[in-house]
Amino acid sequence: MREFKNNKTYSRQQLISSLQEIYPESTIGSYQWRLGEMLKEKGIKRTGYDQYMISDENDLPVYQPEYSRLASEIAEMVAGKYPHIAFTVFETVLMNEFLNHLVAQNTVFIQAEKDASPFIFRFLQDNGCENIMLKPSVKDFNLYWKKGTVVISNLISEAPLCTGKPHSIMMEKMLVDMYCDKLIRGTYSVAEYSSVVKQAFDRYQIDRIRMLRYARRRNKEKDIARIVKANVDQEER
Repeated sequence: MREFKNNKTYSRQQLISSLQEIYPESTIGSYQWRLGEMLKEKGIKRTGYDQYMISDENDLPVYQPEYSRLASEIAEMVAGKYPHIAFTVFETVLMNEFLNHLVAQNTVFIQAEKDASPFIFRFLQDNGCENIMLKPSVKDFNLYWKKGTVVISNLISEAPLCTGKPHSIMMEKMLVDMYCDKLIRGTYSVAEYSSVVKQAFDRYQIDRIRMLRYARRRNKEKDIARIVKANVDQEER
């Protein structure tokens, strides 16, 4: 999908062409409907005849994760050893900003390119990283988990990656992974997920199309779109 700028106008056809890149299987009618929904949700605004502009999200800040010392040190180690490998870092205490029932014991998740995961696992293991697991099942995770456990898994293709800070988790990815990743789901009360989504949209800039594209890649686009509609869009109307 092309990168749109807030201070530039686009035609309806340019917006439809972008949607066609994301949803190539949809019909023209579906694209028209999606544009209508984007106008309602204030993702885009009409500035003139056949002219649209990307909304500025009311100048909300971009999410910047504040990592623990453990997560920061691991990220530096991996980036130093494998500077050209794409990976992201998520840790469960990051969710505490949005949760009523706080996560007390932290877990660090490193998601890396598929072929690189075993090498990163061995590298960290050989360099003194304790309590480390490589793509564990839910059963093994629950059985062998300890405080400060590090989990290495594969990075899902088309995952949102931050250009300026390529290893920092983006809010769009964090929200989708909280819902889709079975290990992460087990570390917090899933009953709070709707509230997390609402708070995230209230506090930060969120690219809804990017988030839903990633959710579609994880086969949960309809579920997450429904949650956003119920907890974000209904509140705005």
